[in-house]
Amino acid sequence: MNQYSIKDLKKFDLFSDLSNDQLQLFKSTVYWRTYKKGQFLFIEDDPRERIYFLLKGFVKLTRTNQSGKMTYCDYVKSFTTFPCGGLFTDSTYHFSAEAVTDLELFYLPTKVFEEHIKKNRSQLIKIVTSLSDILKTHENRVQQLANAQQRVIQTLTYLMSDLGVYGSKDEIIIECPITTTEIAYLSGTSRETVSQVLKQLKEEDILSCKNKIWTIHKPETIDELAG
Repeated sequence: MNQYSIKDLKKFDLFSDLSNDQLQLFKSTVYWRTYKKGQFLFIEDDPRERIYFLLKGFVKLTRTNQSGKMTYCDYVKSFTTFPCGGLFTDSTYHFSAEAVTDLELFYLPTKVFEEHIKKNRSQLIKIVTSLSDILKTHENRVQQLANAQQRVIQTLTYLMSDLGVYGSKDEIIIECPITTTEIAYLSGTSRETVSQVLKQLKEEDILSCKNKIWTIHKPETIDELAG
Protein backbone atom coordinates (compact mmCIF):
# COMPACT_ATOMS: atom_id res chain seq x y z
CA MET A 1 0.00 0.00 0.00
CA ASN A 2 3.04 2.27 0.29
CA GLN A 3 2.11 5.77 1.43
CA TYR A 4 -1.62 5.18 2.01
CA SER A 5 -3.54 2.98 4.39
CA ILE A 6 -6.13 0.48 3.25
CA LYS A 7 -8.61 2.61 5.22
CA ASP A 8 -8.32 5.28 2.54
CA LEU A 9 -10.58 3.09 0.41
CA LYS A 10 -13.38 4.06 2.80
CA LYS A 11 -13.30 7.53 1.27
CA PHE A 12 -14.92 6.00 -1.80
CA ASP A 13 -18.68 5.46 -1.68
CA LEU A 14 -18.24 1.97 -3.07
CA PHE A 15 -16.29 0.87 0.03
CA SER A 16 -17.73 3.23 2.63
CA ASP A 17 -19.95 0.61 4.32
CA LEU A 18 -17.26 -2.07 4.59
CA SER A 19 -15.63 -2.81 7.93
CA ASN A 20 -11.89 -2.45 8.45
CA ASP A 21 -11.62 -6.25 8.57
CA GLN A 22 -13.34 -6.51 5.19
CA LEU A 23 -11.05 -3.86 3.74
CA GLN A 24 -8.02 -5.78 4.95
CA LEU A 25 -8.94 -8.50 2.44
CA PHE A 26 -7.72 -6.14 -0.29
CA LYS A 27 -4.35 -5.52 1.33
CA SER A 28 -2.41 -7.82 -0.96
CA THR A 29 -4.16 -6.79 -4.18
CA VAL A 30 -4.70 -3.02 -3.98
CA TYR A 31 -1.89 -0.78 -5.25
CA TRP A 32 -1.13 2.91 -4.73
CA ARG A 33 0.36 4.87 -7.61
CA THR A 34 1.11 8.43 -8.74
CA TYR A 35 0.99 9.81 -12.28
CA LYS A 36 2.34 13.07 -13.64
CA LYS A 37 0.25 15.48 -15.69
CA GLY A 38 0.13 14.28 -19.30
CA GLN A 39 0.76 10.60 -18.53
CA PHE A 40 -1.71 7.99 -19.74
CA LEU A 41 -3.20 5.46 -17.34
CA PHE A 42 -4.32 3.35 -20.28
CA ILE A 43 -4.93 3.66 -24.01
CA GLU A 44 -8.03 2.74 -26.00
CA ASP A 45 -8.00 -1.02 -26.80
CA ASP A 46 -5.48 -1.82 -24.05
CA PRO A 47 -6.37 -4.96 -22.03
CA ARG A 48 -8.90 -4.01 -19.36
CA GLU A 49 -6.68 -5.10 -16.47
CA ARG A 50 -7.28 -2.45 -13.79
CA ILE A 51 -10.08 -0.61 -12.02
CA TYR A 52 -8.97 2.77 -10.67
CA PHE A 53 -9.91 4.70 -7.52
CA LEU A 54 -8.86 8.33 -7.95
CA LEU A 55 -7.67 9.95 -4.71
CA LYS A 56 -6.42 13.27 -6.03
CA GLY A 57 -6.50 15.09 -9.37
CA PHE A 58 -8.45 14.97 -12.61
CA VAL A 59 -8.47 12.45 -15.48
CA LYS A 60 -9.69 13.04 -19.03
CA LEU A 61 -11.36 10.17 -20.87
CA THR A 62 -11.30 10.30 -24.67
CA ARG A 63 -12.16 8.10 -27.62
CA THR A 64 -11.09 8.68 -31.23
CA ASN A 65 -12.08 7.28 -34.61
CA GLN A 66 -9.77 5.87 -37.28
CA SER A 67 -9.02 9.33 -38.64
CA GLY A 68 -7.85 10.48 -35.21
CA LYS A 69 -10.89 12.71 -34.59
CA MET A 70 -12.17 12.76 -31.02
CA THR A 71 -15.62 11.18 -30.68
CA TYR A 72 -15.99 11.11 -26.89
CA CYS A 73 -14.69 13.23 -24.03
CA ASP A 74 -15.42 13.28 -20.30
CA TYR A 75 -13.69 14.01 -17.02
CA VAL A 76 -13.16 12.10 -13.78
CA LYS A 77 -12.72 13.88 -10.44
CA SER A 78 -11.31 12.81 -7.08
CA PHE A 79 -12.96 9.93 -5.18
CA THR A 80 -14.39 8.44 -8.35
CA THR A 81 -14.13 4.77 -9.36
CA PHE A 82 -13.53 4.14 -13.07
CA PRO A 83 -14.09 2.65 -15.55
CA CYS A 84 -17.25 0.87 -14.37
CA GLY A 85 -18.82 0.33 -17.78
CA GLY A 86 -18.05 -3.04 -19.33
CA LEU A 87 -17.65 -4.96 -16.08
CA PHE A 88 -17.85 -8.75 -16.58
CA THR A 89 -18.05 -8.36 -20.38
CA ASP A 90 -15.32 -6.20 -21.94
CA SER A 91 -11.75 -7.40 -22.38
CA THR A 92 -10.34 -4.01 -23.48
CA TYR A 93 -10.79 -0.33 -22.60
CA HIS A 94 -13.05 1.60 -24.98
CA PHE A 95 -11.34 4.96 -24.36
CA SER A 96 -8.04 6.43 -23.22
CA ALA A 97 -7.41 7.95 -19.78
CA GLU A 98 -4.96 10.86 -19.48
CA ALA A 99 -3.84 12.67 -16.33
CA VAL A 100 -5.02 16.29 -16.65
CA THR A 101 -3.19 17.09 -13.39
CA ASP A 102 -0.76 15.16 -11.20
CA LEU A 103 -2.62 12.15 -9.77
CA GLU A 104 -2.69 9.91 -6.72
CA LEU A 105 -4.79 6.77 -6.96
CA PHE A 106 -5.38 3.16 -6.04
CA TYR A 107 -6.03 0.39 -8.50
CA LEU A 108 -7.28 -3.17 -8.22
CA PRO A 109 -6.85 -5.91 -10.82
CA THR A 110 -10.14 -6.10 -12.73
CA LYS A 111 -10.64 -9.80 -12.02
CA VAL A 112 -10.19 -9.24 -8.27
CA PHE A 113 -12.66 -6.34 -8.32
CA GLU A 114 -15.25 -8.27 -10.34
CA GLU A 115 -15.02 -11.33 -8.10
CA HIS A 116 -15.48 -9.14 -5.04
CA ILE A 117 -18.60 -7.28 -6.22
CA LYS A 118 -20.17 -10.54 -7.42
CA LYS A 119 -20.27 -11.58 -3.77
CA ASN A 120 -21.38 -8.22 -2.38
CA ARG A 121 -24.91 -7.22 -3.36
CA SER A 122 -24.76 -3.71 -1.85
CA GLN A 123 -21.64 -2.83 -3.83
CA LEU A 124 -23.09 -4.25 -7.03
CA ILE A 125 -26.13 -2.01 -6.51
CA LYS A 126 -23.82 0.99 -6.06
CA ILE A 127 -22.10 0.18 -9.36
CA VAL A 128 -25.45 -0.08 -11.17
CA THR A 129 -26.61 3.19 -9.60
CA SER A 130 -23.41 4.92 -10.67
CA LEU A 131 -23.81 3.70 -14.24
CA SER A 132 -27.45 4.84 -14.24
CA ASP A 133 -26.39 8.32 -13.12
CA ILE A 134 -23.78 8.51 -15.88
CA LEU A 135 -26.36 7.41 -18.48
CA LYS A 136 -28.88 9.98 -17.20
CA THR A 137 -26.30 12.76 -17.47
CA HIS A 138 -25.46 11.87 -21.06
CA GLU A 139 -29.15 11.57 -21.98
CA ASN A 140 -29.79 15.05 -20.57
CA ARG A 141 -26.91 16.44 -22.61
CA VAL A 142 -28.44 15.03 -25.80
CA GLN A 143 -32.02 16.06 -24.98
CA GLN A 144 -31.11 19.65 -24.21
CA LEU A 145 -29.42 20.39 -27.52
CA ALA A 146 -30.21 23.96 -28.57
CA ASN A 147 -28.47 26.65 -30.59
CA ALA A 148 -24.70 26.83 -30.46
CA GLN A 149 -24.51 29.59 -27.84
CA GLN A 150 -27.00 27.80 -25.62
CA ARG A 151 -25.01 24.57 -25.82
CA VAL A 152 -21.93 26.37 -24.53
CA ILE A 153 -23.90 27.65 -21.51
CA GLN A 154 -25.35 24.20 -20.88
CA THR A 155 -21.86 22.68 -21.03
CA LEU A 156 -20.77 25.12 -18.34
CA THR A 157 -23.64 23.95 -16.12
CA TYR A 158 -22.53 20.33 -16.54
CA LEU A 159 -18.93 21.23 -15.70
CA MET A 160 -20.11 23.16 -12.64
CA SER A 161 -22.17 20.19 -11.48
CA ASP A 162 -19.63 17.46 -12.28
CA LEU A 163 -16.34 19.13 -11.41
CA GLY A 164 -17.09 22.34 -9.50
CA VAL A 165 -16.46 23.12 -5.84
CA TYR A 166 -17.72 26.11 -3.87
CA GLY A 167 -15.25 28.90 -3.09
CA SER A 168 -15.29 31.48 -0.32
CA LYS A 169 -17.85 33.83 -1.90
CA ASP A 170 -20.48 31.36 -3.19
CA GLU A 171 -18.68 31.16 -6.50
CA ILE A 172 -18.05 27.76 -8.08
CA ILE A 173 -14.50 26.87 -9.07
CA ILE A 174 -13.83 24.27 -11.77
CA GLU A 175 -10.39 23.15 -10.65
CA CYS A 176 -9.89 20.73 -13.53
CA PRO A 177 -7.88 22.64 -16.18
CA ILE A 178 -10.10 22.83 -19.27
CA THR A 179 -9.32 24.69 -22.50
CA THR A 180 -11.77 26.52 -24.76
CA THR A 181 -11.08 23.85 -27.39
CA GLU A 182 -12.28 21.15 -24.98
CA ILE A 183 -15.38 23.19 -24.12
CA ALA A 184 -16.03 23.48 -27.85
CA TYR A 185 -15.85 19.72 -28.24
CA LEU A 186 -18.08 19.06 -25.23
CA SER A 187 -20.69 21.52 -26.50
CA GLY A 188 -20.49 20.44 -30.14
CA THR A 189 -19.65 23.96 -31.31
CA SER A 190 -16.72 25.80 -32.84
CA ARG A 191 -13.89 27.29 -30.81
CA GLU A 192 -14.87 30.70 -32.16
CA THR A 193 -18.41 30.34 -30.80
CA VAL A 194 -17.10 29.30 -27.39
CA SER A 195 -14.70 32.25 -27.33
CA GLN A 196 -17.53 34.68 -28.15
CA VAL A 197 -19.80 33.31 -25.43
CA LEU A 198 -17.05 33.23 -22.81
CA LYS A 199 -15.93 36.75 -23.72
CA GLN A 200 -19.43 38.06 -23.10
CA LEU A 201 -19.72 36.19 -19.78
CA LYS A 202 -16.35 37.58 -18.68
CA GLU A 203 -17.37 41.13 -19.61
CA GLU A 204 -20.48 40.73 -17.44
CA ASP A 205 -18.34 39.39 -14.55
CA ILE A 206 -20.24 36.09 -14.62
CA LEU A 207 -17.05 34.04 -14.89
CA SER A 208 -13.30 34.37 -15.14
CA CYS A 209 -10.40 32.10 -16.05
CA LYS A 210 -6.78 31.90 -14.92
CA ASN A 211 -4.40 29.14 -15.99
CA LYS A 212 -7.34 27.12 -17.39
CA ILE A 213 -9.06 27.16 -13.97
CA TRP A 214 -12.58 28.56 -14.32
CA THR A 215 -14.36 30.52 -11.60
CA ILE A 216 -18.12 30.97 -11.96
CA HIS A 217 -18.86 34.14 -9.97
CA LYS A 218 -22.60 34.02 -10.63
CA PRO A 219 -23.60 30.34 -10.89
CA GLU A 220 -27.30 31.19 -10.56
CA THR A 221 -27.01 33.35 -13.70
CA ILE A 222 -25.42 30.47 -15.62
CA ASP A 223 -28.29 28.20 -14.53
CA GLU A 224 -30.86 30.80 -15.66
CA LEU A 225 -29.17 31.24 -19.04
CA ALA A 226 -29.06 27.46 -19.52
CA GLY A 227 -32.86 27.41 -19.29
